[in-house]
This record gives sequence, structure tokens and C-alpha cells, in this order.
Amino acid sequence: MSLGRVVSTENHSGIRLLSATRGRERWEVKAIGRKPTLARELENNLLEYPGVKDVNANAITGRVLVLYEPSTVGLHVESLILDGLRNVNSKSLTKKKKLASSNGSSLTRVIKLALPDRKKVAKPAILSIVGHFVGVVLGLCFVGIFNTASGEGFTFLKRVGLASKTSRIIFMTGVSMLLIAVELLTRNRRKKAWRRLALEGQHNLRTELISRIERQDMAFFDSQGTGNLIKLIIEDTTEIKNFIERAGDETVDLGMIIGVYGGLLAITSPTLALLTLFVLPFIVLSSRFFTGKAKDRYALSGQASSNFTQMLENNLTGIIDVKSFTAEQRETLRLAKADVRLADASLDAVSVSAIQAQLNFAFTNAGFFLTAAYGGHLASTGKITQGQYFLAAAMFPALVAALKDVDQVTGLYHGAVNSAEELITVLDAQPSIRNGPVRLPRGTVRGEIVFEDVSFGYDPSVKVLKNVSFHVQSGETIAIVGPTGSGKSTLLNLILRFYDVEAGRILLDGRDIRDVNLGDLRAAVSVVSQDVHLFQGTVRENLLYGNPRASDEEILEALRDAQAINLLDNLPGGMEAEVGERGQRLSGGERQRVAIARSLLKLFGGAAVLALDEATSQLDNETEAGLKRSLRKAASGRGVIIIAHRLSTIRSADRILVLERGEIIEEGTHETLLAGTGLYASLWQLQNEDPLGALEVRIT
Repeated sequence: MSLGRVVSTENHSGIRLLSATRGRERWEVKAIGRKPTLARELENNLLEYPGVKDVNANAITGRVLVLYEPSTVGLHVESLILDGLRNVNSKSLTKKKKLASSNGSSLTRVIKLALPDRKKVAKPAILSIVGHFVGVVLGLCFVGIFNTASGEGFTFLKRVGLASKTSRIIFMTGVSMLLIAVELLTRNRRKKAWRRLALEGQHNLRTELISRIERQDMAFFDSQGTGNLIKLIIEDTTEIKNFIERAGDETVDLGMIIGVYGGLLAITSPTLALLTLFVLPFIVLSSRFFTGKAKDRYALSGQASSNFTQMLENNLTGIIDVKSFTAEQRETLRLAKADVRLADASLDAVSVSAIQAQLNFAFTNAGFFLTAAYGGHLASTGKITQGQYFLAAAMFPALVAALKDVDQVTGLYHGAVNSAEELITVLDAQPSIRNGPVRLPRGTVRGEIVFEDVSFGYDPSVKVLKNVSFHVQSGETIAIVGPTGSGKSTLLNLILRFYDVEAGRILLDGRDIRDVNLGDLRAAVSVVSQDVHLFQGTVRENLLYGNPRASDEEILEALRDAQAINLLDNLPGGMEAEVGERGQRLSGGERQRVAIARSLLKLFGGAAVLALDEATSQLDNETEAGLKRSLRKAASGRGVIIIAHRLSTIRSADRILVLERGEIIEEGTHETLLAGTGLYASLWQLQNEDPLGALEVRIT
């Protein structure tokens, strides 16, 4: 099979190969279309096969991407997918039997996490019981007034001295007015109590979710995407909040009506009560039939929402590029299409819940008319009184009225179940980068770093680093240069254990960093990355990010060393000036200098290694020269790693490593390497004689 081959062949099994490269194939699988549960099950099934490294099954597009180890799997991905589908289908019957419990399990876990203190549920629950009980009694008062006027009514009122119809009607009317006042007073408190409980639950859930996300490793963020995580934190927690707020109160309402009215109906006429129960099997069957369909539809809606949020986030963060390429109309159209897909998926999900609710409503109405007809027959033959008949007839409309909102409750339930399953997926995710047992107290780290035959690839089939070995002594400055994509920034990612090495090891002060406490390891290394990120807030807040305990004197010293002290004079408010989202109110050079000052404050706080990744790329030569002098003083006695394309910035380094295609091909001082005929000498010549040639090397 040739690399990069794009094919489009479909077989009798409904799967079609769309594209293939060595170790990577994309298939269209019709069976998973609009079936997110099946897509997830297929993913999990395929990942069980030896040699399969990653699988992404998209229920919206019906496409499956399989990454595999060619030497293990060979070229039989089609067979794996077919076997996976067969295995999934063989388990489907068992899973359908467990559907109700599995639907509720994730939701139950999420609600328990959101509401750890069960006592707080008592107040809104009691208010709901009181409020809805008052509503039920009001209905009975209405029946009593009507029956009293027709010659029947509550006989116990005669025994307490209300002999005349008028006195009994006036008494029940007065009681009704009092109950209306009580219901009015409890309604607002009831709704406010449920809302407060739901908001507190949402806060607890969001806090726990953010905490779990923050603790994940970089591979988690690579796979999840920012838009999906934002959707989980904002939209899915809101679904749970809405469910807690509405479902609890509605459940008490329905339970009260069924319990009180059903009990009275059973006392009035057991036959009528049994006739009423005749429709329940139809309601149960309807619910079982539509639950699975609704779950899949809400999962599709959630996936469409995640895709839209991701696209929107990418668009807004890249607005400069959108405008520079005059792509506003194209982006608007792209987002509009994604929003249409989201609207269609949401409508489809709501429609399934609405059909289920309307069927249940129809069954309930049918039961009402059957009960009314049979009750009329009993009343006409004298088996029950007219008052009992009216009582039974009045109960059913109240039940029907209570069930009118069942479509909303059903929709809330299905939406909450889907959101809970999405949340549980993230809440249960375990980082592959685990804490080591060895502690490195602040101030005890020397900053000696050793790479021993390190190999690594973000995709295991494509090695970014190959058998890399070097040694950084405490107090030594080394520079790493090489073409774009040679693996320079990856070295820093591995030092910080954003990823773990596949082979070899990295030592800090003689200890394998996999054995070191992550917090201590990362506290020992101060990094300025090539993609500077400032947080929305003031200059001071961004500086203190590097060392929250830094004094004003240390802040000013860090600004001076970073050649950024004059920045305070140019900003309205000085240290308290707002930098804007991602620091957009500052120029590129200003952002770099603030980031360097922030990193220096971390050094002052005890970090033993300073790592600069293209940290001066947007500074002029004069500022850069002053910065280099300041950094030599500030980083004295610490290990320093500098990654740079501009070779003039690293000529004074103690040693220079030249990296190409993930391997160190040259090592030495600037003068030693310049005297040779290798890549470093060629880069130096290009940058000093032909700037366009240097650019060409950079982008190669």
C-alpha cells in the first residue's frame, strides 16, 4: 500500500476505505451513523486489539480513524472493524436489558458529586411536599364545595356543627382562600430553594470538573480539544443544574397527585382504580422504547454542540488571521453551517422526547375517558353515588394537568443523562503522567540535567527524538539550534514531564524525573515558551504568576533584568495596567519581556533551571543585548537551556547542540562549530549573508 493513498471502495458490509497511509486508515462505517453509543462501543472494542494505538469513531460523519502499529496489525484494519461491529452487536441485547440502570448510573454519580451534603436537599423537598399537598387539598375542597351544593359532601362537617349547606360551603371556601395564601407563600420559597440547591450543585460540579481537568496531562488536552472542555464546563453542568432544579419539584408534584388522588380513587371504587392502572403498561413500554433513541439523539446533539464550540473558539482566537486573509464571509458561513447542524441535532433530540411525552399523554387521556365512562355506568346503576363519581372524574383531569409538563421533564432527564455520561468520561479520566515519590524541597535542586538515549514521538509511529543524549551541568548554559521540526521544543516538554519518554531516561540532579514529585520538578524549571501566553488581568498579576510571594523589590528587579522597566512608563496605570485577553493590549516584544520577567521571578523563588524557547524572537538587537547581560547575572549558578533560530543570540553559550530530524548531529562552542563545515556553519553563513536564505532554512 503506497503512502498517502486515497481510495473510495465500498464492500457489501457497508464500510468504505476513504484514505490510508502506513499506520493510519480512515473508514466510512454506515452502521455507526447517528448512533453515538455504538460509535463509542466500537472505539473501545477496537482498542482491545494488539497494535491498535488509537481510534476515533465519529457518529455524526460515520467515519472511523484507526492508528495502528503496521508490524502488528498489518493491513487488516477492515477485518478488525468488521469483527468489532460483530462483537458490539453480540453485546447489544445484554446492554439493552441494562439500559435503564446504565442511564441512571452516570446521572446518579454526577448528582451525588454535585450534592455531597444530602441534608441540603431536605429544605426544598419539604417545601415541595407542603406546597403540592396544599394544591391537592385545594382540589379536594373544590370537589367538596360542588358535592355539598348538590346535596352530598363531607359528612364530618355536620358532626362539627356545620349543619346547613351554606355554612359548610362558606367554611370550605374560607379554608380554600387560606390554602391559596399558603400556596402563594410557599411557591416562591419552594422555587428559590430548589434554584439555590441547583446552583450550588452546579458550582460544586464545575469546581470538581475544573480541578480534574487541570490535573490531566498534555495528551488529554491534545485529544479533548478546548471547545469540548468549555462545553462540558458550561453547557453540560447547566443541564445537570436544570435537572436538579426542575425534576425534584416535579417528581414531588407527580408523586403527591398519584399518591393522594390514587389512594382516594381506590377507596371510592377499587374497580375504577384498577381501570386507571390499565394504561400504565403502555406508558412503561413507551418509555422503554424511546429511552435508547432519546439517549442517542441527545448524544448527537452534545457532539454537535461540542463541534460548534470548538469551531467558534478557534475562530475567535484566530481572528487576526481571519481578517488578514479576508475570510470573514467564509468563516461566517462555516459557523452558520455548524450551527444549523447543532439546531437540527437539538430538534431531533427534543422531538424524540416530545413523541414519548405525547404518547404518554394520549394514554393518560384514554384512561381518563375509560374511567369516566365506567364511572358513569356505576353511578347510573347506583353502585356509587353522584358525589363519588364527581370526585373520581375530578381527579383524572388533575392528573392529566400534572402530566402536561412530562415532555419537559423527560427532555431534562435525557439531556441530563447524556451530559452526565460526558462528564463522567472526563471525571474518570486518569492522567498517564503520575506523581513520583521523591520530593525535592525548594532551594535544594542544583539544576543538573542529563538526557540518556531519549527517544520520543507524539505519535509513537513517528519519532520526534531519536537516542538523544547530553548533559547540562549546574551553572552551565547550553544552546539548542536546528531547523523547524527537529525536536527542540519537545526537549523542554519532556524535561517538564508534559509527556513521558518512550525510551531512555531524563535525570535531574541524578534522579530519574519519573520518580520525582511533579510539583517539585516543575517548580525547579522556569520556562519562557515561544508562544507567550499572558492571562487576562494586570501586569502585576501576570508577574506574580511566576512567584506569588515575590516582593515589590523583586518585581522591579525582574523587570529591570528583563529590560521591561520602561514598560511601566508607557502603560496607563503602570503595574496595575490591564494586559487584555492573552495580553493583546501589549505588543509582541512587550509580552515577551513580561514573560521573561515572570520567569525570572520564579528563579528568585528557587527554580534551578532556566529554559528559553525563542524567548527573544520579537526583541530588537539592542534590547536583546541588554537582556543577555542581565540573564547571565540573574541565572548565575543555574542550568540554562536556550532554544533559538537566531544564532547571534546564542554565540556566547558554553556549548551548542545542533539538532536535525530528532538527532544531535553536532556539539561544541560557537567558534568550534563555525570552524567546521556542518549544518551550524551553513546556518550561520545564511543568516549573516542572506536573510532570505535563513528564512528558507527555518521553514524547511
